Order: sequence, then structure tokens, then C-alpha cells
Amino acid sequence: MDQQSFDDFLKKVAQQTHSPSELAQFLDWLKALPEEQAAAALDRYEQAFGAGNVVHSVDSEAIRRIEEGIENRIDHPVHSISQKRTPVAFYLKVAAVFVAVLSMVSFFLFQKRPKYIDKVPVVHKTETIVPGRNQAVLKLSGGREVLLEEVADGAITMNDKTTGFEKKSGLLVARGDGETPGEVNELNMLETPRGGQYQIALPDGSRVWLNASTRLFFPTAFKAGERKVKVLGEAYFEVKSDPKNPFIVETATGARLRVLGTSFNVNAYQDDEQEITTLLTGSLQVTRSQSQALLKPGQQAIVNAEKIVDIQEAETSYAVAWKEGNFMFNREPIKEVMNKIARWYDVEVTYQGPVTDTRFWGTVSRFAQVNDVLKMLEATGRVHFTIEGRRIYVKK
Repeated sequence: MDQQSFDDFLKKVAQQTHSPSELAQFLDWLKALPEEQAAAALDRYEQAFGAGNVVHSVDSEAIRRIEEGIENRIDHPVHSISQKRTPVAFYLKVAAVFVAVLSMVSFFLFQKRPKYIDKVPVVHKTETIVPGRNQAVLKLSGGREVLLEEVADGAITMNDKTTGFEKKSGLLVARGDGETPGEVNELNMLETPRGGQYQIALPDGSRVWLNASTRLFFPTAFKAGERKVKVLGEAYFEVKSDPKNPFIVETATGARLRVLGTSFNVNAYQDDEQEITTLLTGSLQVTRSQSQALLKPGQQAIVNAEKIVDIQEAETSYAVAWKEGNFMFNREPIKEVMNKIARWYDVEVTYQGPVTDTRFWGTVSRFAQVNDVLKMLEATGRVHFTIEGRRIYVKK
């Protein structure tokens, strides 16, 4: 079976137009596949039934048999971060797929589970919790602060003096013309709170998108020979090409990212065990202590406090989904899912009892009400929530 035939068959499964004989022939073909080809088949399968695709109906028995057929051709289910296979090959022990559709988004549960699951509604004891929005604080090198959501669009001034910054509907523009003697190259900071996001155009024309609970340190004007910033949290960079002045990003662990002209995402929250840098275009040199790696587009570097742990192929859409206004969960444990929800909706999370080991896969708008997001997670039957005030209680 060639790739086109494989894709055509998967389309038939999604539309429930396949015949029993076609399914039997497909399963016989799987049995003869070498392991590496089976891994490639898994990637094709998950692209067809991936998180970005809305699935309105599926033949769960056919899905189960296909997944078991692929799993049986792979000797060692992938759990380790050191594997080089693309992240869509993680967690292959699956017996069924549960699909819940709400507001044209889909969620998938990869776990052995009963064929029927009752949906348990979120228990509400709170006012409505709204999604995040454009809000940030600009802290100037001299110690002054500007609450950006409270100033009008246009040039930002303080005490009738220019600050060198301009606000344009959720975008902060650093013009580099407002510094006073002694302040050149001193650091300013743009900080988004929990429940906030913002964009900034740096003095060189590079642009940075800041996710919730993120700090970006940058100079009023870049000095000759090097453009250097520091990020704590998550940010997406589009760096203006300037070979004579390399762009350097420092992260929370002390990792250094050396850029010429590149677009990439840095996930470097201080309370996470690892940092993930994902390259979309260009090239990117990652250095941590004595370890160094050069990323190619479609790769990501996993870095901890001591070294670069791994370089692996990546589904880049997952890394930048937040920038496009979506949550995209790629077989993530509930704690990682809830960390994202907590930062964006500005809520606290408390776990009651043992934590589910289920991994969640799906897509939902970041601008949906938090109640809707939690209901979709609850539809898997593996996790339940209670909201009290601005605290979400999580239990199996």
C-alpha cells in the first residue's frame, strides 16, 4: 500500500465509508510492516486524526483495531524524551479514541477506557472567569512603570517627556529615541501578568509575542555588535536579519540562543523542569553550559538547568498555538494542561487525591470560557473539576 492509498483509506474511516474487507486488508498490510515503516504509518494516521482536525464521527472499533495493529508493529512504545521520533509518536498504548465536539473544536483521550462514559458537569461556585487579554506593564530602566492598558494609543510620555515608546492596540513599539544620558543599554522590562499577553517591536525591528506570566528584558537601544534580550516565561520571536549584529536570547536556565534571522518559540517558565525552544524558520544555535546544538526548522531543543537534554523533530503548530489564539494539547498530562489554563485564566489549581495519568490531546480556543474548556476535559471521563472563587479543584 502506497502513501496515497493509506491516506485514502484513513479518509474513508473518518467518514465511516470503509468496508469490512478494506479494513481486513489494511490490518493484514500492517502485520507485514517493518517497525520503522509502522512508525511512519503512525505519523500519517495521527496527521489524519490529529488535534487540528475536527472529527464529527468516527468508527471507534475500526480506530481501535488500526491503533492496535500499528502498536503491535512497534516493539517499544515511546515514552523517553531522548527518542528522536517526532512527538506525535508518544504514548502508543491506546485502545480507543473518545471524541467530544464543542464549538467546532475536538478533544481526544488516549488511554484504555470503558466504551461508554457519562459526562459529569463542572460544579460552579463562582462568578464567570474570563479569558486573558492584552495587558502588560512596561518597567523603564529608570524605575518608572507604565500600565499599558491604561494609556491611550500613541506616543507614551511621562511628565511631558518622551519615553521612546509608542502603543498601537496591543503592540508596544520601542523606537529607541527616548533614552537620556546614562540610560543607553540599560534594561527595560515588559511584563505580562497571569491572564495577559502582549506584543513588542524592539528597536531593531524584531518582534516578540509574550504569553501570559512572561518577562522580557531588553535595552533602550542595542549596542553595536550584539542584540541581547532575556526572557522568563514563553515568547515567540521574529528576528530581523542583521548578520553583523547577532541576536542573543538568554532564558531562565541561563541557556543562550544565538540568532541571525529566525522565527522561533521559547517556553522557559521558571517553575517548569525543562525549557523547550522550537525553531520554525532560519537557524538557531542553542548553548547551555558545555553543550551546544544547531537547530534546523522543525526541530526543538529540550534544556534543563544543566545541559541540552535532547534535540528532536517537532510539530511546530503545537509550539505556537497560543500565539494563534488556541490551546493545543499533544498527549499532555493533566498538570501541564492545567498550568496553561491557570496562567491564561489567572486561576489557582488544587489537586484532590491521586492525579490521573491520562494524557490529553486536542484543540480549543483560548478565548472560550474556562467552564467550556473544563467541560471538554471532563468529557473524557478521566478528570473532574469544581470551581470555587478563582480556584479550580481537580480530581479523578
